[in-house]
Amino acid sequence: MQSMRDVFFLTSGVMKAPTFAVRPSWFINPLSVTRLANTVAVCVCDDGDLVLVDVGWSAAQCEDPARVLGRARAASLGLVVTSEDSLLMQLRRLGFSADRVKAIIATHLHLDHVGGVEDFPNAEVICADRELRSYAHFDPAYRVADLARAGRLRPLPLEGIQGFDDAVDPFGDGFLRLFGLFGHSRGSLAVIIDAPTWLFVHIGDAVYQTWEYAQPGTSILARFTAWRRSDLEHGHQRLRALQADACSPMLVPSHDLDVFHGLPQVPSTLLSEAPRS
Repeated sequence: MQSMRDVFFLTSGVMKAPTFAVRPSWFINPLSVTRLANTVAVCVCDDGDLVLVDVGWSAAQCEDPARVLGRARAASLGLVVTSEDSLLMQLRRLGFSADRVKAIIATHLHLDHVGGVEDFPNAEVICADRELRSYAHFDPAYRVADLARAGRLRPLPLEGIQGFDDAVDPFGDGFLRLFGLFGHSRGSLAVIIDAPTWLFVHIGDAVYQTWEYAQPGTSILARFTAWRRSDLEHGHQRLRALQADACSPMLVPSHDLDVFHGLPQVPSTLLSEAPRS
């Protein structure tokens, strides 16, 4: 892969969750809901090729989630999407064709993170090897259909890989590096994105909301969905250490909508071309 010239973030629609399941206080209206992002990082190489960190829902899932996912699953996810919310459609509107997506790095293989793999058949899917083993053993947390149309799979060993110092460089260029952040799933990973203007770390579902690592605590939803709670809590400690690192990375959870609103959401070329007032 060539050097990275740009990074921006998109969300593949939103999901709704009961507020009491994702917020720290119990003193919340039990009928209130919190909207969750489904954040994807779009990394643009010098030659115009793209690498995605996660991919969100597919075009078919966004078009008719009840038909593709099943009415009960779509309802339980609180999925709020339209046909325009898939990464395929959003990238097209920004001038990127599907065949420019050369790789998809999956923070993990749950359906809201890899459903859109089928829309990018030229892309290599990269994940942790232990995550792929869970997927291959038909763990009920995964859907076999989500990787059925993947062009190529590249599982990487991340056992014992802890962070900045020993992160794995899948392309050999230093711009994207991976380390294990196990807990939410058996093989969850985080992606260090050394962007031209900022250092981001996409942490997937290591937390649902930033408060879970900013102050010691774990949401009800995180505890309910965790593969192993002890690993999840250890991951929170590591995230606090990352946040305090001298390089000051911006940690990006997949589902924190407030964090998403603070991220660059269009290519820098579009910003530079915007008319000045």
